[in-house]
Amino acid sequence: MLVLHVQETPPGGVVNYLRELTGEQASRGHEVHLLSPVPELGWQGVIQHHWVLARKRPLSYPPAVVQFLRTVRRLRPDVIHLHSFWAGQFGRPPLLSKLVTAPIVYQPHAWSVDLHDDPRFRRLVWAVERRASRSTDGMVANCWDEIAEGHSAGIRTPGRALGVPLNTDHFHVAESGSRARYRDALNLTGPRVVLCLGRITRQKGQDQLVAAWEANPIPDTELIFVGTGDVTHLRELAPTQWDKTVRSFPAQIDVRPWIWACDVLVQPSRYETVGLSIAEAMSCGRPVVATSANGVSEVVGGDPPLAGGAVVPLGAMDALLRECLRRLDDPELWEREARQARHRAEAQFSPCHVVDQLDLAYDEARQAVAVR
Repeated sequence: MLVLHVQETPPGGVVNYLRELTGEQASRGHEVHLLSPVPELGWQGVIQHHWVLARKRPLSYPPAVVQFLRTVRRLRPDVIHLHSFWAGQFGRPPLLSKLVTAPIVYQPHAWSVDLHDDPRFRRLVWAVERRASRSTDGMVANCWDEIAEGHSAGIRTPGRALGVPLNTDHFHVAESGSRARYRDALNLTGPRVVLCLGRITRQKGQDQLVAAWEANPIPDTELIFVGTGDVTHLRELAPTQWDKTVRSFPAQIDVRPWIWACDVLVQPSRYETVGLSIAEAMSCGRPVVATSANGVSEVVGGDPPLAGGAVVPLGAMDALLRECLRRLDDPELWEREARQARHRAEAQFSPCHVVDQLDLAYDEARQAVAVR
């Protein structure tokens, strides 16, 4: 099967997700192509095509649509897989949909309706998504929560939840007693470390977390941010704690040492779809404390004896910090959740299982096109 993935997001969660996904597809003998503006990725078994799209440069939009159509015409893919909002829109242009006859599968990677805190923006994005769904033959997502949210907003495309593809052999539990060594190597000086991984964006909610930390920092603990983005606004929210108990580091090629150095991974997202950082931390045997974004409860677990951490309501930063403190102060709870986190990761994050589900979604989309 010839699969064309179309992706626009900057390096980070979606790109890492695609790396695992396309690697498994290529190992199965699929011919995998990627149209993306991200510089040459060099993934084994994946043929990359540079895309001229840049969301902040509207002049790039018309040539990006033309390039997409030409790529489809040249490759004649069996399936086109669109990732996230921008690729989803440029891959389903309303006036040109009849020019694309291949089945289209759309994966939102978190609905973009909450990008701005404005009900009018939310209504507009849902309207755009509903219109685009008319040119969509299949929908996939990381979790069933995301599928349900789209259907409740009026999107009628059939959906299938895939899960998160992760190499759990690569993201393994570190050797016993190595946490202090990793902290020394990374120059983390606090006796306890809470880690927040991910791009610095409104979506990820770091501003909420920093404001709550400034008001009530956890004693004897460092809050560490690792990810791309401007932290100026975060620094302004923590005038007494920044560069003391709160520190920020740029994105890392290998995040495992940071996970192994921490005690707890925290995810304060406003909206999400099973953030990849959660999967990585659980696979490395670290308890997770996160807000109840789409799919998080399903992955972390709601039954305390079997959970790999704790889930709090969206926006509940005080509760988030309390749950972090519980795990920092209770070694027995920490040990149990660390074991459960790894166990749940091994059970849920297999690339083989994800691509099994995706192959079924592709087959369903191709059948939908056949009976148009």
